[in-house]
Amino acid sequence: MFKRGLAVLFLLASWFSAACAYELLPAHVAVVYNGKSELSRRMAREYARVRGVPEGNLVSLDCPSANEISRKEYEDLIRAPLLRTAREQRWWVPSGIASAPMMDRKIFALVLMADLPMKIRHEAPVPPPGKDINQMQTDRAAVDSELALLAVDGYERKAWVGNPYFDRKEDFVGSGLPTFLVCRLDGLTADTCLRLVTEPAEVEKKGLWGWAVVDRGGPYAQGDQWLDAVFRRVREAGIPVYLDDWPQTLPEKFPLSRDTALYCGWYTGNANGPFTDPTFRFRPGAVAMHLHSFSASDFKIPGRGWSSALLEKGADVTVGNVYEPFLGACHRFDIFADRLLDGYTVAEASWMSMPVLSWQGVVFGDPLYRPYARMKDMDVKPTEEDRYFQGWWASSVQFGDRWRDRSARLLESARKAPSSCLYEALALEYLYRKEPARAGELVFSALDGAPDARTRARLLLESLLADRAQGGDKAFLLRMDSVRALMSSSAFLPALEEWHARIAPPPPPPKK
Repeated sequence: MFKRGLAVLFLLASWFSAACAYELLPAHVAVVYNGKSELSRRMAREYARVRGVPEGNLVSLDCPSANEISRKEYEDLIRAPLLRTAREQRWWVPSGIASAPMMDRKIFALVLMADLPMKIRHEAPVPPPGKDINQMQTDRAAVDSELALLAVDGYERKAWVGNPYFDRKEDFVGSGLPTFLVCRLDGLTADTCLRLVTEPAEVEKKGLWGWAVVDRGGPYAQGDQWLDAVFRRVREAGIPVYLDDWPQTLPEKFPLSRDTALYCGWYTGNANGPFTDPTFRFRPGAVAMHLHSFSASDFKIPGRGWSSALLEKGADVTVGNVYEPFLGACHRFDIFADRLLDGYTVAEASWMSMPVLSWQGVVFGDPLYRPYARMKDMDVKPTEEDRYFQGWWASSVQFGDRWRDRSARLLESARKAPSSCLYEALALEYLYRKEPARAGELVFSALDGAPDARTRARLLLESLLADRAQGGDKAFLLRMDSVRALMSSSAFLPALEEWHARIAPPPPPPKK
């Protein structure tokens, strides 16, 4: 079925794809590296080779490799040398027109290599919380967010600046905006840094396929609304999704699929749950983001925050904050995911999702990476390893909102070539559509084809979700012992026990 459906879609591809006159190209990117660091130099050369960036676009800085620097160090060692290079190489010509200040622009994006400073510390203490105190009056910021305003003079450094590209839907090159798109390639290890340089371009050749995972249930309704929007958007795009809507984050040892390609969640300070499991790894090319105020504050310290932890688990794209940004000034995951699914580059999607500049946000990833461009352009090449994800997507395009027709075709395919992936995706979709009895039946069909202990454990946990949706906490507790007995690996039992403790907390210890 999938081969026939994809063949029809390929015949229609020319109706949906067209070359864009304002596409962000390798020639539009300046590669900035620390000349004192061998790793940084190596990454710059390799990135230019992989992406075809002109050699003249490589810029060496002579600056400390410390993660945090002063405002003066930023101005003297980073901003001033970049402005000097921009003038010498004529990155743009000043127009003298306020509404369009740059003419003949050549460089639109900066990609920063490892061992460049990330944080600009505040020169005066941040005022403590209190009545009539504005904690947003601080000059501390992410280096990357300041560089977005490289060509802008005279703005207030003691507060954020509105991002004129926020929530737009247009190619940055044609926008006429005087800002820069800034991304960073960095990690805890040299292997991670070099993977971020090479892997996205390779993944682009076939596109990013796999599960989406959305972990909602944070402390504020606004953040949950963003994640709810991500959940809706990926379903509309034809991507199978696992939704965790417990108030807590994913539990310890949760058997998350190693085919996870997109993760959006919140809210805890340090990476936890499946992301500390040494046996878990994302799909190559994955986009993974966790919303937290200090997700990149201690980027170079293992076990602290989220940004570096997600990259070490195999993600190729993430975001983070280096100091407290406040929720409304964080990356909007819903906009980021939407723009990626619309075929934009990581650089464009990430900066469309950031409401402010001269603030705390950082983007980690190849600025030219377009993980979902092939899906958007209907330019999909069938592959054996991706066939079930491609089939799920193709059925979405073919049937649209006709769920009964679509599910019947998917079920027919699952029966002909038994696949726990298709059965699991169908089960979860029925669960989201408030048909838990049907979801439970499909979970047990999936169990027959579970390829490994991880998949089997996850399906058993999902069967409990179906039971709970039908009969509440009581139904969950009634089946818990039988599910525990069916788990073929004790490695994932902590996830089950954590769910149990959430529903039936153990009694407090007796008072002494």
